Amino acid sequence: MINIQPQRLGTLLVLMAALGFAGKTILTKLAYRYDIDPLTLLTLRMMMAGTFFLTILAINVKRGFWRVSLTKKEWLIIVVLGLLGYYLSSYLDFLGLYYIDANIGRMILFLYPTLVVVINAGLSRTKVTASTKISLFVCYLGLFLMVLPNLSRPQENFFMGVIYIFFSALTYAIYLVAVDKFFRHKQINFFVSLILGISSICIATHYALARDLSTLIQPLGLYGLVFLMASLSTIIPTYCLSQGLALIGAPRAATLSMVGPIFTLFMG
Repeated sequence: MINIQPQRLGTLLVLMAALGFAGKTILTKLAYRYDIDPLTLLTLRMMMAGTFFLTILAINVKRGFWRVSLTKKEWLIIVVLGLLGYYLSSYLDFLGLYYIDANIGRMILFLYPTLVVVINAGLSRTKVTASTKISLFVCYLGLFLMVLPNLSRPQENFFMGVIYIFFSALTYAIYLVAVDKFFRHKQINFFVSLILGISSICIATHYALARDLSTLIQPLGLYGLVFLMASLSTIIPTYCLSQGLALIGAPRAATLSMVGPIFTLFMG
């Protein structure tokens, strides 16, 4: 049996998660060729993924693998993270990708590691090192240079898309920091499954209130893309990231996730 050190295993899992999440961008842009709106696409994705998360949760709780007694505070945190960290983050991401190029979208979304570092430093009241400040500066400079060609002749709703995805990155960063702070040293996959299950229910509720159910009927090819999005770019990377986060912590996991745009570039 291969024995891998926890730090190396955590690093490997986070990189696998970054690869999976990077693929979501490409799959999303391919799905938009079917002239589907962001909310319907997100609903289809989370119906498939959410069903899996809730099923895994029920099976593991019933068999006694996950034995967790939740306090009122933990329930409140879980519900807030379900609403803020994944429901809102995912919806804003899909909205943004409706308006801007996939590569630019990923560059903006993958600012979330820098936001994790800043938020974590603020909460723990630790000083950001000079090397980290330089890294943050280079990251934002690179984003500016990538967006610069679009400033003179921006496509329609370009800036709206940028704003949507930036706030998607911010809410996702808050989600990661909170999971790291409150659930890292517990049965993290239990909490992540519950949070994602709640997010899926929120998204389905939003859809039921805003759309006609008939819009869920789509071409077979779109369902194939959504299945890949749900499995390879949602379920697998979510569990990889949560386990990696448990092993190496949110700041390091977020930093490693910055390779995501590189993966997206090659996939694109």
